[in-house]
Amino acid sequence: MARTKGSGKSTAPKKPWKKILYGSREYPDNYTDSSFLQELRTNVHVHTVSFREAILGAGRVTNAICIVVLFSIVFVYLYNQLVDANTVFVYSCAGSILGYLWYRSQSDFQNGYWTCFYRDARMVAIFLSVGFASSPILKTLTETISTDTIYAMTVFMMLLHLCFKDYGVSPALVSSSLSFNAAIFGSICLASRLASSFHAFVLLSLSVEAFVLLPLLMVEAGRSLCILILVISVTIGALWSLSPPMTVFFVLLICFVNLICPIWFLKWQIHKENIYGPWDEAVVEDADNIVS
Repeated sequence: MARTKGSGKSTAPKKPWKKILYGSREYPDNYTDSSFLQELRTNVHVHTVSFREAILGAGRVTNAICIVVLFSIVFVYLYNQLVDANTVFVYSCAGSILGYLWYRSQSDFQNGYWTCFYRDARMVAIFLSVGFASSPILKTLTETISTDTIYAMTVFMMLLHLCFKDYGVSPALVSSSLSFNAAIFGSICLASRLASSFHAFVLLSLSVEAFVLLPLLMVEAGRSLCILILVISVTIGALWSLSPPMTVFFVLLICFVNLICPIWFLKWQIHKENIYGPWDEAVVEDADNIVS
């Protein structure tokens, strides 16, 4: 029996430490011994990304940027009356119908084709009716704000849309609702600068098609480099007709996103080190999926 120094009382030796929650209280709650790190593992589930995968991943960001640029180009054309609003509405509706048919051809109709078609057609009819009826209100909603402030707010909202958009990963920064609302609010700001309520209705309808429906098609077609090149080419051609200097800046931005960033990612991924061990890892839930 061991004796404590300076006293006649004896103390029994401590039992070996065990990794259990409820047990002997001889050790502090935060105590660990050398066996605690024996289960440490590094880079257990690491996936090595190829250069093609990195480019396609960056292509999702490029697609989102191209959509914002194309939407802004349509606004400039409507604002300067370089194109008729009826023409934009007809072409956007035709593109939406073709995209819908292609998207539905890739889907599995569990409830029947005509049931899904009737449901979708009813939603479109409700949206068009409500949108057309509320377009005069939405046009005058920000009409009293100066044009410079409107443009600054729109740029900020579109940047917010791009920052919080879901690009196929699940970091804490992703918020689909915030991204969508920012894009729609930016569209409402721009709609107040147009000539009539019908112009505002066309632009707002186009914003829903661009920021809600078109990304769904981009997800299905985002695995193809040919489609990515086609989207970039169309955007460059449309932007060149308005501003060659902005086109040069856009090309430099696309080169940075699609070439420089993937190269940096491939260079730095060898330094990635995820650790796994006998401790609880914090899990950040998506704010959009939290049910109060």
